[in-house]
Amino acid sequence: MMVRGLNFGGDKLSVQSDIEILSIKAMETYAKRNHISGEEAISIFHQYQVFEKILIQHEYLHQVDFEEVMEYVEQIILEDLHSLVVFHGTTKRFEQIDLKKSHNRRDFGMGFYTTILEKQAKEWAYRLSLREKTKVYYVYQYTFEENEQLKIKRFDGLNKEWLEFIRKNRSMGGLQHNYDIVIGPVADDNTMETVQLYISGILTADEAVERLRYNKVNNQISFHTAEALNYLKLVRRVSYE
Repeated sequence: MMVRGLNFGGDKLSVQSDIEILSIKAMETYAKRNHISGEEAISIFHQYQVFEKILIQHEYLHQVDFEEVMEYVEQIILEDLHSLVVFHGTTKRFEQIDLKKSHNRRDFGMGFYTTILEKQAKEWAYRLSLREKTKVYYVYQYTFEENEQLKIKRFDGLNKEWLEFIRKNRSMGGLQHNYDIVIGPVADDNTMETVQLYISGILTADEAVERLRYNKVNNQISFHTAEALNYLKLVRRVSYE
């Protein structure tokens, strides 16, 4: 696999190969941790010139462990990424977000749910329109400015903690935590059967995690407090029929 757009500028094949392998591993790890596709990760890496910066720091990065490589990569993106673009799919037209109108027993509790993937938000809205038998559905685009004052919970994968978090919110309803924002995988059609078997006690946490290991999932970012919504700004609303 060749990394598109890399200009190594050297004549040693071994160095070029090492850099390419490291870049691909970092890209695939970033995609997995952020629950996005490989193509989307490639786009982000090119946008923030991550491949080129790995090349520049090649000798240093080969002297540290891979987790430090990922910290370097994530810092590159965080320094350049001043705001996060998120999308919300729905059949409702509204001007202000009302947390009280959230459906109950959601993955991360009652809140306003978004995703970094516009295509995913559109698909959610379309499916909702079929269930509600409405002709029009909407995708809202927002920018989220992260602030250190916010209490944010991040789930890196389909693990025991994620399972238990979902079990509490889906079983007990309401909001079973005190986070402003939660970021993590979606318990969607691909995973819901396993999650339900865990909630009902048929599967243990270990058995459920093992079954979920190879599932491809999308991501979601949920906002749960008025304070969190202060950092969410509407960009546009697009309607579809």
